[in-house]
Amino acid sequence: MNARRSRMSGVLAPLILLGTLNLLVFRDPMLDIFRTATKRPEGLYVLMVPLLAVYLAWLRQSRLGRYEIRRSFAGPVLILSGWLLFVGGAFYDVVLFWHLGGIVGFIGVVVTCVGPRILLVFGPAFLVLFAIAPLPGVVREWIALPLQNFATIVTSIILELLGVDAVRRGSIIEINGKIVLVGEACNGMRLVMPIALVIYAVVFSLPLRRAARFLLLFASIPVALVCNILRLIPTSLAYGFVPGSAEMVHDIGGWLMLPIAVLLLLGLLRFVEWLDVSVSKWRLVTA
Repeated sequence: MNARRSRMSGVLAPLILLGTLNLLVFRDPMLDIFRTATKRPEGLYVLMVPLLAVYLAWLRQSRLGRYEIRRSFAGPVLILSGWLLFVGGAFYDVVLFWHLGGIVGFIGVVVTCVGPRILLVFGPAFLVLFAIAPLPGVVREWIALPLQNFATIVTSIILELLGVDAVRRGSIIEINGKIVLVGEACNGMRLVMPIALVIYAVVFSLPLRRAARFLLLFASIPVALVCNILRLIPTSLAYGFVPGSAEMVHDIGGWLMLPIAVLLLLGLLRFVEWLDVSVSKWRLVTA
């Protein structure tokens, strides 16, 4: 065990050196990712990604005790692939490839130092790193427009059931003579990626079966829809009746969405267990 720890400690220096060189080579796309994340509110989820990667890796640190370092050509191949993505993305103006180059290069550095099996040991931590690359505008619109339309329809129906005189025109809801632009009042796209990342972290923090993990990951879109509607109802009412407090209601709703998403996810797990469907590798303790 001590010899194995010594070997793992021995790769720390080259890992730091190569990681620093990788950061210098890909500094432009990395800085662009940071600027994009801080410039648009819907891009702030990118700042969560490194923290989630570290957290998921920390959960799996005990597996290093059984890890054997085995060199291979996989690391240099990944580094070369990252460089080709970087150069090709810049040459052909494909921003997504330009951004992904640095991520693939970093993974290649780790694989070069400790071997390709590290990808299996810390798979979820490496996979989440790809979420650092911001979604292209076309993809954002492809996701956001259906979310916006669906949320508008469902919200207007719920408001009418609550006795509120709400008139829907496209993605606009009119309440008490006030017009609420759903895209501005509550952009569903701002919730999709943060909620997906939170669900991803929860799913890979619990000893769940593979099928249950895929099911919960696919549930991120429905959960985002539910959270968006829960946020949009009070926000719309605030814009219609107390416009002076509408921004505060909107902001408070935004902060509450992530914990609500986690509660919905855990509630779904409990419901599936109540149906006596095994979702965990071990039985979860229930009251």
